[in-house]
Amino acid sequence: MRTEETHTETRNPTTKRRRSWRFLAPALAVLALGGGVAATAAYAQADAQTEPGADMGFGAHRLERVLDKVNATPAQRTQIEGIWNNLRPQLAGNHQQHMALHQQMVAAFTAPTVNPTQIEQLRQQSMSLENQRSQLFTQGLVQTAQVLSQAQRQQAQAALQEARAHFHRHGGQPQP
Repeated sequence: MRTEETHTETRNPTTKRRRSWRFLAPALAVLALGGGVAATAAYAQADAQTEPGADMGFGAHRLERVLDKVNATPAQRTQIEGIWNNLRPQLAGNHQQHMALHQQMVAAFTAPTVNPTQIEQLRQQSMSLENQRSQLFTQGLVQTAQVLSQAQRQQAQAALQEARAHFHRHGGQPQP
């Protein structure tokens, strides 16, 4: 009998820990999702307020820097800016849909009862939106590449690789 009591005592703390994680894990997931949204929104707002050229639209300043590095002609700049100006409303609409879907996911995870079917449908919708965004972005890249010469495309790729390396060397923090 003494052996059973000792065995039961050692098993209970583990069982309690497992039970607490069962309830804590979904709460942590919701907090992580909410924190990601808040951080993204705060970064986007700060970026729009402080980044030169922010009034021209998402990524316009970065595009200007790349065009500077490849010595794009005024005609090339006009054509490329037109490409991205035509795509920005579609990309912005996609982003708004994605954010609304994200809010629905948060609501589904924080509901009194978690509905796995609903969450899976929302996940699939999110992936569909991501695919649409990727298609639009790739379309813009292809059209931009058709305007630039091969040497300019190679210079642009080198500049982008340098920017990525700089980004990672500084802990993934955007640099002014």
